[in-house]
Amino acid sequence: MKSEPVYQIILLGNGVEAHGAVLEALVQKRANEVSQGLFRVLRIMRAATIGQLIPNAPTVVVYFGGDANTDRQLVRRLQGDAVPVIPIVSDLKKYRAETPDALHKVNGTAVDWKHPDFTEIVNVVFENLSLLRRERRLFISYLREESQDAAHQLRVSFDDAGYDTFLDISSVPKGDDFQAVLMHRLLDSDVMIVLDTPGFLTSRWTQEEVAQASAMSVGILRVAWPSVSGARFAELAEHFVLKEEDVEGKGLTIGVVGRIVRAAEALRARNVAARHDNLVGEFCEAATSVGLDYAIQPQRFVIGWKADGRRVAAIPAVGVPDAQRFHDASRRFPVAGEVADEAVLLYDHRGMHGEWTEFLGWLDQYLPVKGLRVTNTAAFLRGD
Repeated sequence: MKSEPVYQIILLGNGVEAHGAVLEALVQKRANEVSQGLFRVLRIMRAATIGQLIPNAPTVVVYFGGDANTDRQLVRRLQGDAVPVIPIVSDLKKYRAETPDALHKVNGTAVDWKHPDFTEIVNVVFENLSLLRRERRLFISYLREESQDAAHQLRVSFDDAGYDTFLDISSVPKGDDFQAVLMHRLLDSDVMIVLDTPGFLTSRWTQEEVAQASAMSVGILRVAWPSVSGARFAELAEHFVLKEEDVEGKGLTIGVVGRIVRAAEALRARNVAARHDNLVGEFCEAATSVGLDYAIQPQRFVIGWKADGRRVAAIPAVGVPDAQRFHDASRRFPVAGEVADEAVLLYDHRGMHGEWTEFLGWLDQYLPVKGLRVTNTAAFLRGD
């Protein structure tokens, strides 16, 4: 019987002894949020257990930098095998001193070793294992006359953190259908930041954005101004309540902006996992409705049996699938009779721009992995 794929995380560097256990606990927590049973097929190794490495299994290295620059040869060997390495150092100004020569061309991250926050690092680990999508997309909803300065501050900070941030006045090309573009970008966002100022809900546009984000299962981080009631759309969002000293005119202090970015990063991973599960759930419900079997795999896809007996692997694609996503699925997924007879990229088109749905239809003519709207699952499995 073919063995299940194993996801591998290797912890190297002279900071592993001090910080490895903290990162490992966060990995386990995140794995449980991403998919039930995922941690059972995820292996975390140190230098001493590198002999257990399974060739060709999805693998990523986290390198804890420091003065000693340990595990240099291992880093070079793994890089030679095309294994991505994520370096962590105490200060980016000390990056070259705290990392081996082989990592000097690799983009690193600074962490306060006294109070380490590995949330972003763990998310990057999961992205490199293809357990979270690499694109970080975010939508800012706000009332211009009350919080435009804060919205621009956040956009700059999120852009610096590697996000593709949607802000209405600068993200919609001139002449485009404003609402169509807005809904498309909201569908493709991992998190919506709501700047909940006193007049936020007086606008029907901001009300509609919140309602659409909820309908699309986009995670909402509500940044509430001090004078705003905590009861507003409480069940729809996570809440970040500002204090009086956090607000400067229509803007925010630098310190609170950083905290908002970190809160959004944690929400992003949970939300992508929840939307992934929603796609899988809709696929399974559709299969049940037409009397066909399915099997959810720990590697975050689902096998469905079609009416003609063929097996299809449905690979959930959160947000708006693009050509790169189809390419990755075609390259990484084992089809041709090993796991399934065919593979599809499963997505939700509701809210998608009409021109993009036409583009996806065009791609289906040329790629081995086809797209499947989750709402068409039952008909697809029946062979209609």
